[in-house]
Amino acid sequence: MTLFKRIFGGKPQSHEAIIFTSIPQSWSVLRSENNGMPMIVRKNLGCEKIAGHSEYTTSCGIAFKILLPSAEGLPNFDLEPSLNEMEDDIFDILESDLNSIVPIVITTSRFREFVIYTKDLNEFQKRLESLRSKYSQYELTSFSKPDPNWRTYKSFN
Repeated sequence: MTLFKRIFGGKPQSHEAIIFTSIPQSWSVLRSENNGMPMIVRKNLGCEKIAGHSEYTTSCGIAFKILLPSAEGLPNFDLEPSLNEMEDDIFDILESDLNSIVPIVITTSRFREFVIYTKDLNEFQKRLESLRSKYSQYELTSFSKPDPNWRTYKSFN
């Protein structure tokens, strides 16, 4: 984009020109099935504005087995209140300084997975280790892969 267009009303052509100081919040709940079990996907639609941002090109996941699920494989928060605390910590620890963004949470078949985009994979790994230490009763598994266009995020409609 030319300087003239930037000064006189041209719009940025990509998400890399977007500067944000907080993560936009507009959550939606999608319901489906996975292997005959209910699946609940919470998607932050506010992230549409930043999906594909040039600083967040690595997709990561944190997944774990729910210890005391309902018969449908969903969380039973009365029996397992630590799930709420852990979720709060995942958001707080990963997103507090915008190192990572958690735009999707998937719950199905006795598992919960957080889909994450990060700009510093090493820092993400350090924070994941602190979560593993605090919530040692859960086996927090993780993966990472390049996803500069946020295909994983965009695949949940």
